[in-house]
Amino acid sequence: MISHGESVEKHLIYNPSEKSVRMLNNVSVLNGKKVLDSFYGWLVLVKPADVDGDCCLFNPITEEKIELPKLDDSRTYNQCILTKPPTEPDYKEYVTRTLEQQEEEEQENGRVGFDDLRTIAFFQGTTYGFMDPDKFVTIHFVGNTIEFRQIPMVEPSVIPHSSRAYDIWLIESCDGELLVVQRVHPFTESCYDGMDFTVFRFDTNRMSYAEIENIGNRTIFLSENGAGYCCVSQETKPNSIYYTNEDDKNFNRNQDRNLHIFDLENRSTHSMLPSSKVATNKLITTCWVQPEIFHRP
Repeated sequence: MISHGESVEKHLIYNPSEKSVRMLNNVSVLNGKKVLDSFYGWLVLVKPADVDGDCCLFNPITEEKIELPKLDDSRTYNQCILTKPPTEPDYKEYVTRTLEQQEEEEQENGRVGFDDLRTIAFFQGTTYGFMDPDKFVTIHFVGNTIEFRQIPMVEPSVIPHSSRAYDIWLIESCDGELLVVQRVHPFTESCYDGMDFTVFRFDTNRMSYAEIENIGNRTIFLSENGAGYCCVSQETKPNSIYYTNEDDKNFNRNQDRNLHIFDLENRSTHSMLPSSKVATNKLITTCWVQPEIFHRP
């Protein structure tokens, strides 16, 4: 899902399997919002450049809307998960913040390292996270607070320690595995060329992980916002990663409108423009969403 325009007033869905584009017109609740993720038929929406932090859940089929507590600065959040449908009792939502906001808080409050939550995933009844530079944790509600418990790994970490050199996602695959996907950035300030990816299988029983050089007939989908997906390849390139880029430091201009496809076998990248309708030099945010979320059963 691509949200774009001067005030993020335009939205469209690009389906990489069908290579089709669907404009989302006359959905007023989407105006001025970006998508953090989708779960159980619900979109998680926030204003992308709003210090007031408006945040809500929206069901495109039933048109129900559930207001969530305001975020202190929605520009600093890029991921959310729901542990169960929001219509069920005792559901919980987690939101992760960008690295820059966490660093500011650490400097103000004297906390270092362990508070840097980079990614989260809800897998087989447990919420997992990765904290910079090398800690896997489980996340728990204890009273009115959230507790992070470091996982004792059976092998030393192989994730790089340079916090500005990579992005990381925890993703449940279509066949029930928990994957760790790492994107390493080139050492340039304004160029996306040279992105590299590594995929690991996280064994939550042994508390260990190992690199996967070939993911077979599966495709991984990543964006700056959202938890990402790993699906059976259906008219998409197998053993590949589909990803988008965003410049979090420049909310008023677009750096990269393309969709990129990274081939895990030959380590090459192919790029394409999903739609010429995406605004240039305007704010743009992307997030992969459930394919059925705008379709009635």
